[in-house]
Amino acid sequence: MSLNSSRTVPFKPTDHPTTQLGLPLLELELAEQTHAELLVLSAEPERLHPALPRLFARLARRRVAVRILHGPGRPGRTSPLAQAWQAGATARAVTGLPYQVLVRDRVVAYVAHPGPAHTGRLERIPHPVVAASVAGVFDTICRILDERRSDAAGDEGHDDGHDEVLRALDDGLTDDRAAARLHLSKRTFARRVAGVMERLNAASRFQAGAEAVRRGWI
Repeated sequence: MSLNSSRTVPFKPTDHPTTQLGLPLLELELAEQTHAELLVLSAEPERLHPALPRLFARLARRRVAVRILHGPGRPGRTSPLAQAWQAGATARAVTGLPYQVLVRDRVVAYVAHPGPAHTGRLERIPHPVVAASVAGVFDTICRILDERRSDAAGDEGHDDGHDEVLRALDDGLTDDRAAARLHLSKRTFARRVAGVMERLNAASRFQAGAEAVRRGWI
């Protein structure tokens, strides 16, 4: 039956049983069965198993659209998502995300259980309506971020040239690594950071990153 049908079909978990996947099976399934798009919501990127960002990077290099929404990273630490972003994934910081959720091609969702004992096991929910609903929330968050960014640009003269500097700060890169990524000298990068901090009226780099997220600049 088409999803556009006027008849409502109730979701019954017994029709689409969930399955808990350990990390090796999850990684294999995502690598082999993700064809067009992978959506990632991660409230705490530091809690991701290291294999997942590597997988995101591999998928991005395969031209899969890997889109990531993540909570603020820890100050002074390189984001575990940096390698995925460098491979072509889009990564945007936002506050108030739930725990980890992945959506494969808008037909299957993978949900992590909250709690400190989480080690990479996710529950597969193979139901297109559930997956599409989560994807719709993802799209709505992105649209709100775009609108806030547009408003900030109109009201406060936000310079798109600062985005890469802000992203480097959000990824927790050292000045040397950030300057190398942006093909700048270390002195030029530091000068641009100072400009961003002044524009955001921030007293520290961490405060600048947090304020940029609040305004929807990154």
